[in-house]
Amino acid sequence: MAVETKGLSLWYGSFQALFDVDISIREGKVTSMIGPSGCGKSTFLRTVNRINERHSYVRTEGSVKVFGEDVMAEGVELVQVRKQVGMVFQRPNALPISIRDNVLFGLGLHSKKKPSKSEGDDIVEKSLKRVLLWDNVKDKLGTVATSLSLEEQQKLCIARLLPMKPRVLLMDEPCSALDPKATAAVEDLIWELRGEYTILIVTHNMAQARRASDECIFMLLGKVIEHTETGEMFLTPQNQATADYIEGRYG
Repeated sequence: MAVETKGLSLWYGSFQALFDVDISIREGKVTSMIGPSGCGKSTFLRTVNRINERHSYVRTEGSVKVFGEDVMAEGVELVQVRKQVGMVFQRPNALPISIRDNVLFGLGLHSKKKPSKSEGDDIVEKSLKRVLLWDNVKDKLGTVATSLSLEEQQKLCIARLLPMKPRVLLMDEPCSALDPKATAAVEDLIWELRGEYTILIVTHNMAQARRASDECIFMLLGKVIEHTETGEMFLTPQNQATADYIEGRYG
């Protein structure tokens, strides 16, 4: 399994947000997480690459394994975790520097050896081609990235992760700030990256979950209610709460 949690519980101070969550995410698949706001989806994502630990009032129990390695274990370096597990947020967080420097930003932080000019050019081209952005920006790589459209910025944020060679991509509502056309473009990109990367995406968009994922997880009040293949969940959900949510009767 690419990501596997056992008995994962999390507290924000005295408030418990996750309750004994057992999830297994298959390698090379796109898995969507659905459920009403506040049900623990984003908390789960942020726990997998340990972003939540920036807050002193967060406490976790249980295990989180990424390709068999427990990332919660004592002595694990956060830098190594986040190189292997990349994160894309709701709103694009392109840096106010050039498009080229955005792509190379992670390498500058984490690599001991700075790539040469030609090596950097090659990395930038390959990364931007991978996210289907190269043709749009190849003649303006020195342009400040925040001048791009939101769709282009979100693709750039994904491209920025690729030079670090992550194995897992976590996406927290990556299309929530985009219009329908841009959403479709990012969904196409997610499907394009499928297989090469394991992708876990949080979404409130039921149509998006159905279109752009192999498997689907329904969460409610910090617990996993159902985890099946996406088509099966939307056609024949096994739990009444799942059916109620999908059909708009809850949340």
